[in-house]
Amino acid sequence: MSQTYDIDELADLSPKDFMNSYVRPGRPVVVRGALNACPAATDWTLDYLRRTAGEDIASLKRWTGGGIRVERMPLSDYLDATERYEEAKRAGRAQEPPAYLHDVPLTSLFRRADRDLAPFPCDFFPAWYGPRWTAFAQMFLGPSSSITPLHFDCLLTHNLFFQIWGRKRFTLLPHRELKRCYPYNWRWCKVDVEKPDHGLYPLYRDAARAVVVVGPGDLLYMPPGTLHHVRSLDCALSFNVDWHTKRSAVSGVLALARGMPIKNVYYNALLAFGMWANVPVPRVLPYYKAYLNYVS
Repeated sequence: MSQTYDIDELADLSPKDFMNSYVRPGRPVVVRGALNACPAATDWTLDYLRRTAGEDIASLKRWTGGGIRVERMPLSDYLDATERYEEAKRAGRAQEPPAYLHDVPLTSLFRRADRDLAPFPCDFFPAWYGPRWTAFAQMFLGPSSSITPLHFDCLLTHNLFFQIWGRKRFTLLPHRELKRCYPYNWRWCKVDVEKPDHGLYPLYRDAARAVVVVGPGDLLYMPPGTLHHVRSLDCALSFNVDWHTKRSAVSGVLALARGMPIKNVYYNALLAFGMWANVPVPRVLPYYKAYLNYVS
């Protein structure tokens, strides 16, 4: 029998309470409407992207039986394909959905993200990140039915996930349930949480898990190692920030002994060095940027 995995849902949360009540004890939380005061909540539309970045080449991901296949096309073509898919779906015409614009550096397409998100307090992140926190953000844009299979974030970072528009359904499990989810390739899991095969994966039956839907303006915090499966219920735009505290950065380096790939340890070491030696973000970021395009 599966256990309960509790997630608080709040209408408001101060940076101080966030750190004391959720980050330090490693508890997930949803803050409803956390981005409502930000221009991004209203300005970041498909038409906005067409005007500002339509000619850029988009790198898209499609999950296949053999892993992740990367596809590329002009962003404007991708936006058109996504709208056509949603129109066909509403009309009851079956089509293959477009691939997923997944884990793309936010500022590569939303170049004024620091301004458009400025009302959100940077104090939610450690002081080292400061007003440059948007440089660490990765965005997700895709049609309804887009899925990210069950996994945990590969650097064992804290994760703040921001929903701009549309809805996404998260299935969350604490990291202690990893063995019950049949992991492979460091961070991926074999279990399909929507249709679990208990014959093949019997341990999953007893795993603690929770389901939460995030909507426009909402914020979801996931502690390091949180397992999550994500399904888009609508055409949706969102972004997240993988970030470390001094303590979690060191833990990320030491995770080499638990099988973390050396490439991941390198990125954790960069952040640990920056935070502990107080090296400014602009000096560390050029070496870390490759992680923001990391396909794993």
